[in-house]
Amino acid sequence: MTTRSRSLVTLPLMLLLAGAALAKNPVDDGGVSSKPLVLRLSPAIGAPGGLVAVVLRTYAPRPIKQGQVVVSISYPPPAVAAHGQRRGSGPGRTGIAAKNLTPAAPLTLVGVAVYSQLGDAVSKAVYNDSTYSQTLQVNFQSASGTINAADGPLAVFYYDLDPSVAPGSSYDLALDLSQTKLTDSNGKPITIDSRSNVLTVRAPGDPFQVEAGGGTVLAGGVADLAFNTFEPFAVSGGRVTLTWDPAIAGGAPTVKLDPRYGQSTFTVDSSQPGRLVVGFQSPDASYNSVPGSIIAISLPIAADALSGTTSPFTLDPDGTWLLDPQGNKIGLTLEAGTIQVQ
Repeated sequence: MTTRSRSLVTLPLMLLLAGAALAKNPVDDGGVSSKPLVLRLSPAIGAPGGLVAVVLRTYAPRPIKQGQVVVSISYPPPAVAAHGQRRGSGPGRTGIAAKNLTPAAPLTLVGVAVYSQLGDAVSKAVYNDSTYSQTLQVNFQSASGTINAADGPLAVFYYDLDPSVAPGSSYDLALDLSQTKLTDSNGKPITIDSRSNVLTVRAPGDPFQVEAGGGTVLAGGVADLAFNTFEPFAVSGGRVTLTWDPAIAGGAPTVKLDPRYGQSTFTVDSSQPGRLVVGFQSPDASYNSVPGSIIAISLPIAADALSGTTSPFTLDPDGTWLLDPQGNKIGLTLEAGTIQVQ
């Protein structure tokens, strides 16, 4: 087994712009909580020869001043039959030259970004690859202590996927908690929990998968829902139409498009009960440069909703589309979710 490592400091331009946009928002320290901060690696999808984004996110604001995360990507042999030609810098890349790895390594790291609400996060990454696993260690800090002052994407790790990787392959994504550590704005350690996930390889001609992300919620509470993507691709605009059973709702939904996902403006139509239409534009086609919950939805649930009640949460195919930088519709596969009342 051979092991190779390299150090790099990365801040993609589009993500720097997103970080600057976050600085316009007031800092929310999230209060003091004894609960562990959950770090979740989001599910990822990529095509052979394409760009993969592994997103690390949280679901609660808790300001971080500095930290270290260690992400492992593992795969059973044989993950790749042969090592293909690596691609270098190009559109949508960070400008970091790709380097050859071991014959079994399916991924090449090309960029890392860590977010702070005041746009002052800096990071350094050390990347190691061996025969059946790859490890990324990222150290980061924020002078203002505002990393994760707003929940959502904390960091994103970009990789080139080897052209020789077979569609249908999958790779386990996990945090090494023994080497992952965070400190708050007062220098105190933050207790961490983690959620692992999977990177799945699709065929190059397959449409992009998008999802109506449902959730579980208490009666009288607020359901955190989303329109989710799983890989980065340029989006200049679109319309998303989501539907649910209006009987479970206790009020109108609210919508947020986080600038960490890219530049955008949007409109909302929730005039019809059980139906939400979000239209948006991204003049520089930067939206979805970070995949994930690119449209976040908060839906109040009726106080008298019975425990165990479920509602489909679906995407209307006639009212849902995304546009590429030329204004053409992008091929999509729509996945439905469920809203469940506890």
